[in-house]
Amino acid sequence: MKTCSISEAKNALGKLADAALKGQPTVIPRGGKLVILQAYELPDHPDEFDALIQAGKESRHRPVTQEVLTEIWQRGHALAATPADADESHH
Repeated sequence: MKTCSISEAKNALGKLADAALKGQPTVIPRGGKLVILQAYELPDHPDEFDALIQAGKESRHRPVTQEVLTEIWQRGHALAATPADADESHH
């Protein structure tokens, strides 16, 4: 999962949205919380959509501490440093 700052996201919103639509979400740390830009399939019925939103609001969330942000950054940095074809060469 890609991670970027809010200013980076502003400058690349179109590209990040296209990536999200292709199944590549982006995490944006903001005010000690995380914003995740990802594609979302709308349910067939509006009431189902409202119920999903409410369930998300009421669910327990993992606190976003500096340790959590560092872990996300390290994982993203490690993934970015890995050549795209590295996985294929082991098969």
